Amino acid sequence: MKKITNQRKATARLPAARSVFSMLAAAAILVSSACKSTLLDERFHSNDLSRWTVIDDPETVEGPSAWRVEADGWLHQRSNIWGRRGDFIGRWYGTMLVAGQAAWRDYRFSVRARANDNDGFGVVFRFKDAEHFYRLLFINDGMSGGPLARLDKRDGADYTELWSEPRAYKQAAELEIEVEAVGNHLCGKLNRQPLFDLHDESYQNGNAGLFCYAQSDQAFDDVRVVER
Repeated sequence: MKKITNQRKATARLPAARSVFSMLAAAAILVSSACKSTLLDERFHSNDLSRWTVIDDPETVEGPSAWRVEADGWLHQRSNIWGRRGDFIGRWYGTMLVAGQAAWRDYRFSVRARANDNDGFGVVFRFKDAEHFYRLLFINDGMSGGPLARLDKRDGADYTELWSEPRAYKQAAELEIEVEAVGNHLCGKLNRQPLFDLHDESYQNGNAGLFCYAQSDQAFDDVRVVER
């Protein structure tokens, strides 16, 4: 009888042991999630852009670019820079403002945007150099190929379309753009609604940044890059 009693006690302890194991596993997941670091958190509380690099495409017209933080607390790009003249649809050369580290690999990149013009703006990510990166672009103006939302990869002078759809944006409204790059998996959202979800292995790491094409009054705020 004593052996049977001990066996019953051991069996009774199993659910408690499993419960403790489950709690430890859940805690490990929470700790792992908490370890995901914020790589960039830019609210533009000052006009200091020393952490950012301005890159204007060569041979553009109506430049140079004019990036600055204004009294409304938003980062603005005020130049109508675009080009090259006669060579723009499909490429949409313009200006970029880039921050971060080339070693950044898997991350979620989000930003608030407000367009007060009808041409092109967006974000660049896994930016390796001025001719190698991904770009998510939004355009309204029909003369420039809009309305259009398009994901490209740039390799040298050329852009290759990875995804697109005819989509207009609402001028003067605040928009929330989000892209995520994990391994070869790329996905994007506009105002928390899905845009693209695809795989591409061209670029595995790189900086993050902002983009304007012929957009003489484009504003950005709350730039965040979080490790994934």
